[in-house]
Amino acid sequence: MIIYKLLLAIIILTYIYVTIVPICDYHDNMQKKFKTHYVQLLQTFMMDNTNYSKFKQAYNESSLNMIEDPNYCIESDTLKLLHPDILLQDKYIVRDLEKGNLQREIIKARMFDSIQNLLPLSKPQTKFQHRIPPQLTYFYTHKPRLQDNYHFGQGLGCMFQKFNHIPGLNTLTSKNSLIYNYAKYIQDMKNRNTSQQCIQNASYVPQTLRLNVKSECQQFFKKLNKLQTEYKNNIKQYNGPDYLLKTDEHRGEGIRLLFQSQIQNITEVYQNGELCGNVTEKIVAQKYINRPFLYKGHKIEFRIYIYLASSNPLQVYTYKRALIKRCANEYNPLSEQIPAHICNTAVTEKTHKNSSNQADGNIESEDEEMFIDWNLEGIEELLKEQGRITKKQQWLQNYLYPRIYSKIIHTIRSGQYSFYKDSRFSEFLAIDFLLDYELDIWLLEINYNPQILSVTPDRIKRNYKMIEDTMEIAFAYLKSKFKRIKLFIEQELFNYKYSGNRIRQVDFKNKFGNKFSQLLQDSSIDQEFTISPDNLYTHIIDESKSGKDQYFNLIDEECL
Repeated sequence: MIIYKLLLAIIILTYIYVTIVPICDYHDNMQKKFKTHYVQLLQTFMMDNTNYSKFKQAYNESSLNMIEDPNYCIESDTLKLLHPDILLQDKYIVRDLEKGNLQREIIKARMFDSIQNLLPLSKPQTKFQHRIPPQLTYFYTHKPRLQDNYHFGQGLGCMFQKFNHIPGLNTLTSKNSLIYNYAKYIQDMKNRNTSQQCIQNASYVPQTLRLNVKSECQQFFKKLNKLQTEYKNNIKQYNGPDYLLKTDEHRGEGIRLLFQSQIQNITEVYQNGELCGNVTEKIVAQKYINRPFLYKGHKIEFRIYIYLASSNPLQVYTYKRALIKRCANEYNPLSEQIPAHICNTAVTEKTHKNSSNQADGNIESEDEEMFIDWNLEGIEELLKEQGRITKKQQWLQNYLYPRIYSKIIHTIRSGQYSFYKDSRFSEFLAIDFLLDYELDIWLLEINYNPQILSVTPDRIKRNYKMIEDTMEIAFAYLKSKFKRIKLFIEQELFNYKYSGNRIRQVDFKNKFGNKFSQLLQDSSIDQEFTISPDNLYTHIIDESKSGKDQYFNLIDEECL
């Protein structure tokens, strides 16, 4: 009996040895091949084809307290190729968002928060606390230029990583650049003899003049003087400010409305236009829309969230649930109270907080009034109740959404010349629109790193869903690229007949360079990773297609 048990044990151990050892040897052999040759081969090609001129290249500094390892990308890419579930099943994310930020809480609750105690430093330093985890896949950071602090593609920015900021996208988020691009975009359309209808559909901002540009500054003061003369001579009745001034600040900062009592100040600064060209501060003067659409007597704006899933080729999605922002004070064009005119969340929150401290009313009820939790469908219902559109009319689907999407497309087209084109970069933005009384829409500003607030229970639930939907799209592109590159290595590089022990870089470039460049792009989502039906994003730009198909027929061919 003992001999029988010993023989059985020997047979089992022999089977385990014969089965497991080859697997371990194969795994070790594959790891060695990836780490010492194939991943290095791909990394070198990728770095040779990376245009670093868009980066500041302030290496060896980090505001995120993360050390750079020159071999980091070899380790990270090798690990994912050997263990696909790291990318295909899991979501390893690093974020620098501070405590209390809802996005941070969503990431901690729904994904793998790779560096739990990561916080931004007040000043960059060269002594680091954190090593970057090799399984890390998505960088969700407030800092917009993380790529400047590392050798991109080597110490960070590996093949299977994505970043939530696109270098060069400030051409859209800077108010001054947004206006410059808009003016140039419209002028280019006129130079091509584009139809007036196309130009009208592409017009997305109220008339705006840059005061740091001499000709536009002089034009502004000429208009301002003319208006003052008309008011003085009773030719025109004053009905509130004609212009508002904006700087490049966000969240309600740097906005001034030119009421009659405040015109003297701007006139003195520029000496009524005499100093145009000498004052270099970037200020824009924008025509004020003084007949806005009102909700319960209050001016409202709506915010559309968009996700640029890739900049090579450009892939843009818009979120179907808009954020309705109601101004804190009742609208009166003659009121000089900023909260009656500016619906910015920061202004509304401050006003709401001050009023809550002074009142003993139902704060929860005030929250529901201040932060509207219905979508654009709510505006459609209001218009039907008011009899401005018929009950059977699909105003939202047939009128408003197509105009929102086309204006977003034109806006992005106007500034994308400066985007760094690389599939590793993405961006989550918020675009604020105003709906006027005639039901025309106007783009007010574009916000990067938009605030995601937790002011009401419904808003928290919606924001959880929005971040999860965003990540689903991001990882769908990452997984698809990973699958394409992994198959490329296994089916083509492994089987390539070459002399010697390794493929030379020059041979790889000549034989596989073009194909690998295409594989690096986020050109499509593999059927295996199709976006779920309940994802609330709508695809509006896919530049892997051609002609008007790349804009899903939202823009006519003649307008391109």
